[in-house]
Formats: sequence, C-alpha cells, structure tokens
Amino acid sequence: MKNLIPALLLLCPLSSYASSQPITHEMGLRLGGGGMSNNSHTDGDAGFTFELGYNYHFNRYFSLDTGYFANSGGLSYIGSLGLTQSISSYNGGLLGIKAEYPLTRFTNVYARGGINYAAVDLDTRNPDTRKSKDNWHTRTERGFSPYIALGTELALGQHFGISVEYQRIELPHNFSSNHYLLGINFKF
Repeated sequence: MKNLIPALLLLCPLSSYASSQPITHEMGLRLGGGGMSNNSHTDGDAGFTFELGYNYHFNRYFSLDTGYFANSGGLSYIGSLGLTQSISSYNGGLLGIKAEYPLTRFTNVYARGGINYAAVDLDTRNPDTRKSKDNWHTRTERGFSPYIALGTELALGQHFGISVEYQRIELPHNFSSNHYLLGINFKF
C-alpha cells in the first residue's frame, strides 16, 4: 500500500494533463430530410437524408470538414401513389472548412462550406406503359459542386453535443438539395 500512494501521486499530473488537452477530432452523425430539384423543376423529389462527418480542429474556431452524405428519394412517388414520373436519390462526399463561434459556454453557431462530389440517380418512368417494372429508366449524373451549411450546437459536456442544421448542396447538372438535419457529435 505504501508503494501504491507515490505511484498514484505521480500519475495525477498525467491525468490532469490528458483532460486539459484541446479537442482536435470530431465525429458527427446527422439525420433528417431533404428535397432535390433542378432549375426547370421537371425532376424533383424528397426523402430521408443521412450524413456521417469528420472534422479535424486546427483551433477552437476553424476545422477541416469532411463527410459522406446520402439521400434516398421516393417520397414524391409514395405521396402521389405512383402518379409521378421520376424518383431521385443521391450520395457523395464533402470537403471544406467549418467555422464556429461560441455564444455561451454550452452553445455555439457554425457555418460549413466547401466542395462536394456527388452522384445523382434519376429513375424516370415511361408514362405510356402501365405498372411494369421494365418501364423505369435510370440516369446517373456525377460532378463537383459547392455546399454550405448553417447550424447551432448544444454541448452536453466536453465530448458530446447535439446540433441542428440547414444544409444546401449544389448537385451536378443544375440540381440542388436542401436538408434539415439533427445530429449528435462526439469530440476527442
């Protein structure tokens, strides 16, 4: 027991040093809904949105923003009981920066922006054929485009947070998407 006390006293500064280290990594999972449309409004859809992100913090205010996003369309098809002529879905990756500013000890606001690479799948139905699986045609568009997001985060301790976010992702061939996301973040 006498040998254990000096060893614990020597380890105390190490544990306080570890807890005072700045946070440099952040993983986030965001879920919500979003819609997609193009400039001519001929193709459009809405659906469930998923995003898995990683941020590397350079300091308290700026970080590298990366992530994977996906939206599974089909809401317009379900809502109209099959009367629509197209279903849209997309997925891709994000690379940009995140700037955040603390409003209080527990809340901060942030903006994210950069470039994304996305693949948009457009499934269109031939209106002349009836209820056949063979009458659907899939077209895929790929390319680089910008994205931007605005949000706020509520800290639940030093390592966890809950975020609410609006995100706009420009997609290839004049398509764009608006997302409303609720997320949980883990910082280490």
